Amino acid sequence: MGGAFCCPSVDLVLLELDGAYLLQPRSILGLLWLQTHFEPSAWDRIAAGSLRLSAATRQALCRDAQAAGLQLSCLATPLGV
Repeated sequence: MGGAFCCPSVDLVLLELDGAYLLQPRSILGLLWLQTHFEPSAWDRIAAGSLRLSAATRQALCRDAQAAGLQLSCLATPLGV
């Protein structure tokens, strides 16, 4: 995953992109937690940081992750990305 685990204080990052949210795990804990919430068919996209979520799915995921004690960061993507 080359650099995906660069921010040890953040477990999951959600990047806003064209009305959807790109989900990127940033810790082993975040990656393992996501595997309990998604079907095995999504795991490769989760590990690659390329899984896109709708706003409603993002909200539910954030509630669950925060209740589990994970640290989240939600960012807007820079223009031109």
